[in-house]
Amino acid sequence: MKNWLKFTAALIIGAFIFTACETEVTLTVPGDATIDLGDDFDPKAGVTVDGAKLEDVQVLWNPAWNNELVDLYVASYSVEGETAQRNVYVRADKLTGNYAVTEVDNTGTFGPYPMNVTRGTEFNELRFNELFFDDIIVNGVINGAVITIPSQNFFSNNVTIQATGSYDGAGHKILELDYTIDYYGDEIVGKATFTR
Repeated sequence: MKNWLKFTAALIIGAFIFTACETEVTLTVPGDATIDLGDDFDPKAGVTVDGAKLEDVQVLWNPAWNNELVDLYVASYSVEGETAQRNVYVRADKLTGNYAVTEVDNTGTFGPYPMNVTRGTEFNELRFNELFFDDIIVNGVINGAVITIPSQNFFSNNVTIQATGSYDGAGHKILELDYTIDYYGDEIVGKATFTR
């Protein structure tokens, strides 16, 4: 009986010591961040961790991190069971500016003509000023490697424009748009090439 009491007492003391030695881990991650296309970003800058080492903090990206692609990236942090997330936006600002545009479609070749691209209200929105026609603004959005111009109506809904295209994230320039225009019932299919 005495041995059993000694064993029980040892277990209780051991459990107390083990519990007292456990260190609570606290992981603190800064708020959301926005960077320009091509800029460097250190995901651990501003991250603090108590009860563990900063170098032990793991960072996983969704989608895979690429600072040369405009997108919303989610960084997931973890260390010793503690987790946190933050959004990192790579914005399209460096794609804006003046371009010369040449169009080749089933009605002929047009250009080059000057066109100005500005940013929309969101980090990944672009506004193509006087693309295809004078006095119109065509809105586009970038997700990853693709520029998308969703279907938009102009001239009292008699003209519809839509397109998809590409850009060079390292060179900070739009490359081309493959477009379809419904022009008063006639379909125009072609490619617009951008240079600057």
